[in-house]
Amino acid sequence: MKLNIRGSGFRHTLPAVIKFSALWFVLLVLPTPILTVSMMMRGIIPPELHGDVWFYLFTRMPMLALAGIALAILTTTRVAGPMVHLKRVFEDVKGGDMDRRLSFRKHLRGLETAFDEMMVALSERADSRRRPEAEADGDDIGLTEEEKRELLLGK
Repeated sequence: MKLNIRGSGFRHTLPAVIKFSALWFVLLVLPTPILTVSMMMRGIIPPELHGDVWFYLFTRMPMLALAGIALAILTTTRVAGPMVHLKRVFEDVKGGDMDRRLSFRKHLRGLETAFDEMMVALSERADSRRRPEAEADGDDIGLTEEEKRELLLGK
């Protein structure tokens, strides 16, 4: 029996947080000491301020790292969150819920509209395939049992 827990989807997006953390680390944290040391070596920062620069680096780097983690979580939920929602909707449709529709934020409205139109078309095709079967059985057209037998036997 599959346990289907609904929630924020954060547990599904958590593996992507590490990848995005690495990206933000490269963009935020890594350039700061590299640029600072290169500026110190070129003489752009006077030697009398070098002690202040090192203090600045060692106190600000942890804050930049935390900012990188926060940005990783934000970007992960914005990017991977809709993918988790899509996966859930696909699972529901696979389970037989043909009335399932998507609902996204404004930046994914085109995908939402296309999916909803596809589901309407699939439902119509499924109905059109069921209709001839129902007519062959005599259902939904008001035939008596005798008329159904005649129709089935071809008399």
